[in-house]
Amino acid sequence: MTTVLVTGGGERLDEVSSALKATGVEVVVVDNLDRLGESVDGQTFDAYVQLPVAMTPGEGSVVAKVEQFLTQGMLSRFRAAATVLPTLAPNANVMLVGGQTNVDVDAPDDADARAAMLRVLAHALRAERAPERLTVRVADRAWTAEQIAAKVTGSGSESPSTSGGDEGIGQAYADWRAEVVGLMRVEF
Repeated sequence: MTTVLVTGGGERLDEVSSALKATGVEVVVVDNLDRLGESVDGQTFDAYVQLPVAMTPGEGSVVAKVEQFLTQGMLSRFRAAATVLPTLAPNANVMLVGGQTNVDVDAPDDADARAAMLRVLAHALRAERAPERLTVRVADRAWTAEQIAAKVTGSGSESPSTSGGDEGIGQAYADWRAEVVGLMRVEF
């Protein structure tokens, strides 16, 4: 039986989990990233759906609120992916679902930057598994729970957006990974 891990928070967690269960797969839900490691230990997943995490706005300056959004929101998704990656079966499907928005309406927000961070995470996941193929997709908040479930389980009528001509992708990611890991100094 296909086993799918779903992480994140909010009502989307229940919607996506229910849509996945309706396709006949086994679903493991983790809504607390602090317990993610112990929740996935010893398991293998055929697919992983990472939803945005639920956050509570903090106190302080706009800069402090943006920092909280990044560390507790966007960057926590990288930590979660790193925890889950060793549990993914060969040729697993990963769906990174956007939708994390800044928790304070007065703080600046950049939807393109948030989407770009998810794309960076997708590339990093692929590179980590190279030359093995790991299918990673980024979906925005407009995707329905049913569309996410269909794409992750392959039960939808849509064909994957990447097809043919990508035999060299695994090696390209392996080369990229070697370059990144070999960097002596990176400035941010």
